[in-house]
Amino acid sequence: MSYLSKLQFKTVTRIVDRDPVQERRAKFVGAAEEQRLVVAAALKGESYSKALKPKGDAPTGTRPVRPWFFQKDGGWYLQARYGARVLFIDGKSNAIFAAKLAEVDAALAALIEATKAGELDPVLELASRRGNRPAV
Repeated sequence: MSYLSKLQFKTVTRIVDRDPVQERRAKFVGAAEEQRLVVAAALKGESYSKALKPKGDAPTGTRPVRPWFFQKDGGWYLQARYGARVLFIDGKSNAIFAAKLAEVDAALAALIEATKAGELDPVLELASRRGNRPAV
């Protein structure tokens, strides 16, 4: 007797109640809020580390969070990211310039609010595509 003959087979279609737009927004907002913590640590002259999730028997620890911002030309540049991709927020530029580090936090807050309002949906949708993406 076959092992498979003991099983009952059926065809089913799985319906998932997930909205990809809301998921993209939540992913970006979470990352931007984490970057606000990185800015706050940088203002104090510290570095920000994130606790690692435990996996099996592996020891837990921390890892540094890479900032989206850097200093250049007498100011600070903020390159918002979706995963590993730099976003072209206005469709042509890949960075936001701020004269002071404290202004980077305000720019991140503005990006969070714009995301929640749906203003960045086209940009996030474009960044979430895999493979060949059309040029922005």
